[in-house]
Amino acid sequence: MENKKAFYNSALKSGLIIGAVSIVVFILMYVADIKPVGIMMPIVIMLVGLAISIGVLVYLFKSYKTQIGGYITFGDAFLYCFIALLAATVLSSLFTFLFIQFIEPNYYMNILEAQKTYMENYLSGKVTEEQLAQTLDKMDAEAAKMTPVSNLIKGLVGGVIFDGIIALIVGAIMKKKPEMFDSSSTGGVI
Repeated sequence: MENKKAFYNSALKSGLIIGAVSIVVFILMYVADIKPVGIMMPIVIMLVGLAISIGVLVYLFKSYKTQIGGYITFGDAFLYCFIALLAATVLSSLFTFLFIQFIEPNYYMNILEAQKTYMENYLSGKVTEEQLAQTLDKMDAEAAKMTPVSNLIKGLVGGVIFDGIIALIVGAIMKKKPEMFDSSSTGGVI
């Protein structure tokens, strides 16, 4: 039982560290006025955030794996990664919710306006004025549906699914069973 408690505590601690790193990255982007606007910028921001989160997860997981002797089953590797990523998702989602609710209520509107400006410039001359107006109206309609609570729920649900996929991949890569005839593991060879 003590091993399981240490396992869960380590996974949760890793998740809190990953969540804190995600929050710091979000704050730095906010202060630097880097917005997920355009076609490539949201993808670049997502990939950089994902690389940072996975990098921190792998580093912390390797440390834990070394502490327990270097061997871990796929099930435990997956569970560790999933708990860590889930804790990080919950922490960063709650921070974002509180940030938008109390610190910067116009955050999404500012991003929407920047996206609309980008779309106007990008589509100018490529589509008719009527098509451009329809596209901008659709964006406004979607923005009207966005609330901090709905974004929190979408973020959590999407995060759980995405966390599971990442945990499966990292767990599969990081698992390690003892060799069958390894004399340093359980009992040795006669």
